[in-house]
Amino acid sequence: GEDEEIRVVILEGSEGNFCAGGDMDLLGAGRSAPEYLVIMRSVSDMIKGIREIPQPVLCKVRGVAIGAGANLALAGDFVVASHNARFQEVFVHLGIGLDAGGTFFLPRLVGLAKAKELAMLGEAIDGETAASMGLIYKSVRDEAIDGEVAGLAKTLAAKSPKALASIKQGLDASLDMSLSEALEREAAHQSILLQTTEHKQAVKRFLVPRRK
Repeated sequence: GEDEEIRVVILEGSEGNFCAGGDMDLLGAGRSAPEYLVIMRSVSDMIKGIREIPQPVLCKVRGVAIGAGANLALAGDFVVASHNARFQEVFVHLGIGLDAGGTFFLPRLVGLAKAKELAMLGEAIDGETAASMGLIYKSVRDEAIDGEVAGLAKTLAAKSPKALASIKQGLDASLDMSLSEALEREAAHQSILLQTTEHKQAVKRFLVPRRK
């Protein structure tokens, strides 16, 4: 995460699917509550690890993103899915609650009413529907998804890593802040970023055309 040579992180699945969620054999293994707690905390650590990556995280979703797999995708900063990708909060059909950050991501992305619809009805939606409701960034034709993600990654990679990290972390932190706290954080971070070489060079590039 701290490697400055890495500008963008892309997550994608294999064999035509993003992630089918939890291991059904494991879920049906009849383990004790303390044993399952250890497993669930490892899932939580994975989600937190993704959210704490300072670089932009892009999730390329083909095929299914079900249960924890859907919420894994939502942990990214930009989710690009094929039109026929399938997102589903399947937990209710298994007699369990949400995990992998579902209770956090869903209401923040689509509002409480739509979050309850997705989670409590547990119906599958395609990529186009997910994009239209604001659950994900964009939906494209399957044959166009590689180019779309590559183009987005190139655009982000050309931007200031320090600026992107500050913006990303600030927006995420704001979800638990008052306006006063958010303003103070902005002031503190901006006072540092205004001293960087990146900023000074950007200002020079901006001013040159105006002086001609």
